[in-house]
Amino acid sequence: MPDYIGKGIMQLLVITLCGVIVAWITTYVFGRRSEINAVKGALLKRKLEIYEVLSGKLEALKSLVLIPADTHEAAMQELKELGIAINPINSDQLFGIFDSPKILTEEFLSLDKYIATKRMYFDNDVLIQTMRFQNYFACLRRLLVVFEEPFVNQHLSLDRKEVASVERLLTVELGMMLQNELTDQIDKVVNTMKNSFKNLTFDHRDEIEYTYEFFNNPDGPIMSDLCHTKLFEKREEIMSVVTNAAALGMAAIMESDNQQKK
Repeated sequence: MPDYIGKGIMQLLVITLCGVIVAWITTYVFGRRSEINAVKGALLKRKLEIYEVLSGKLEALKSLVLIPADTHEAAMQELKELGIAINPINSDQLFGIFDSPKILTEEFLSLDKYIATKRMYFDNDVLIQTMRFQNYFACLRRLLVVFEEPFVNQHLSLDRKEVASVERLLTVELGMMLQNELTDQIDKVVNTMKNSFKNLTFDHRDEIEYTYEFFNNPDGPIMSDLCHTKLFEKREEIMSVVTNAAALGMAAIMESDNQQKK
């Protein structure tokens, strides 16, 4: 075989082989990149859907109801007797969650569960702000638990009308005291999500160690913000309202039981 034919065959083989390799690399690299972008796009779409639902749930908490005149008057009188001043303007218009301790508890548990199961999609800023909100809301809900504990310890039903009536009044009083601050906490989460919309990124958020210090250090990401809220700064004043309500509930039960014995 002439040399030029052999060289031609070799050149053809090299060109063909190189073309196959380049085509394979191009298909693999760009195909993989396309798949990765498709996955990122799906995750980004899922994140936006979660933010939208969470924003709706938070805004729904601010739905107002009109507190009955007798309940509003009784709450204002008790707070006044405890030395707590409340601006009377629109004080009878509260979030629906403050109209009933049961509703407040149900909304807290529902929202807390949603955030806990979806937080893997949150950006760093959204994650931290929602944690602050969860802890604030949990402390607010804890006030009702503190009220209920003496009755539970005495094996008294929380469904007794004397207890239910006082707890409902307590919930209204807490709403009068803390509604504006709860609004601020809600708005902080919603605004943080809005900022996330404007700066969408595929970057994975930093890994967070959920330690005791993370949640409780006064200089940490959670308490450094919450320690300046009225719920924490005025906790003695707020607890006086809770303990007063518990005392009134116990007194009402004793009076009811004494009347029944007669």
